[in-house]
Amino acid sequence: MSPVQTDSPVGNRAFIPSVPAAEEIQAAISAFEAAPQPLVLHCGVQHYSWGDPDFIPALMEIHNPRRLPFAELWIGAHPDLLSTVQLNGWRLSLAELISAAPTTMLGAESAARFDHQLPFLLKVIAAREPLSIQAHPTREQAIAGYQREDAIGLRLTDPRRSYRDRNHKPELLVALTDFYALRGFRPLTEVSAELAAAPELGALKTQFEPSVSGLFELYQWIMQLEQPQVDALLSPLIKRLQQERAGIEFDPTDRHAWLLEADRLFSSNGHRDRGLFSLLLLNLIALHPGEALFLPAGELHAYLRGAAIELMANSNNVLRGGLTQKHIDVPALLNTLSVDPAPGAVRQIQPPAGPALPETWPTPATEFLLERHSLSAGERRLIGHCTGAGSIQDSCAIGSAVDSAVNGPRLRLGLVMDGQLSLHSPGQAPLRLKPGAAIVIPAACTVELHSEQHSVLFTARAP
Repeated sequence: MSPVQTDSPVGNRAFIPSVPAAEEIQAAISAFEAAPQPLVLHCGVQHYSWGDPDFIPALMEIHNPRRLPFAELWIGAHPDLLSTVQLNGWRLSLAELISAAPTTMLGAESAARFDHQLPFLLKVIAAREPLSIQAHPTREQAIAGYQREDAIGLRLTDPRRSYRDRNHKPELLVALTDFYALRGFRPLTEVSAELAAAPELGALKTQFEPSVSGLFELYQWIMQLEQPQVDALLSPLIKRLQQERAGIEFDPTDRHAWLLEADRLFSSNGHRDRGLFSLLLLNLIALHPGEALFLPAGELHAYLRGAAIELMANSNNVLRGGLTQKHIDVPALLNTLSVDPAPGAVRQIQPPAGPALPETWPTPATEFLLERHSLSAGERRLIGHCTGAGSIQDSCAIGSAVDSAVNGPRLRLGLVMDGQLSLHSPGQAPLRLKPGAAIVIPAACTVELHSEQHSVLFTARAP
């Protein structure tokens, strides 16, 4: 069953397999610019090995009899996995449509500010197993790293490549289920206590000076150890913990339980994965649904288990530090790393600023803002720039439903998480949406949401 139903003949038309002429595409784009409307997005999934086989298939009503890992649903315009739309029966990528109609899609201000490109990427992430220990570069580091890897002839598809684009990647994660993660270095006193409690790690305790610079030097030393030294330090600790926890049920709030789980998954051929050290040095965070993490450049982290919405700058740059079979670039990671030992901060939801307004999770990011629209049965709510005529325009004139911050000319990506919604825009047949439906609402378009039952819609836009 499809998550989208439409009364529009265009929406029901099958994709035409032939290649359109340039003038046909331009005619379709010109017609769209004359009468912009929300469009259904056809989005791809990344099947990384750590992905959960259930959450995303259940959301999208996809049968998954082979139990394939569905790790990330990508909604956006990143070249690694482009979302597409149908326009007058032709399939275009979202990136192509934005490039051809930047003002209509992004709004004049955002088009100018972000060089006619969508500045963010929206995802659903569903992790059954831990992801790699990782951090993301600043924009300046990304540009330099991208150019450096280009200069030595690494193709974008080369598995040794760390920089897949020239952008930074601050990111916001909002839990949809109970969610567990590592995030940032623990307070110095906690690191000292952890090392003191493990006699097997006496060499680390001796190496560690309890200061910010001392913590960085300890992590640098760990990342540069030869593999026999890694094995000699970790193997006695792992064996002791295995004996102590034999027959004990897994507890996701226990970092040593995660240490053993990660060792089971990532250590092989008698060698211990050096990423296991990070499970002792980083904050273990437990998020409940609606709670969030914001990760700036340089913040060492790893997602362990759970499902969440992710919103980030439009980038796929990852610098890894273990718990992975993928490429690890230790010099690049150390150059990026930010060391600020403190308890991991959890962001709470920001209540609506007024009636019929969304909840938000404010961040310092200049590229994105995440909104959650929770609508009761029978509720109507406006989204977008007030243009056009009729009942929607009349509702815009009321002014109480949507304030200027929400009603500004910004492109929005949307994902229905729950309920039944229909989207109404002037002169267009309504789009009826079920959970799992992804949409783009152009900046020049006004949309009124009609909720047939309690419904939840996440939308992402530039601030």
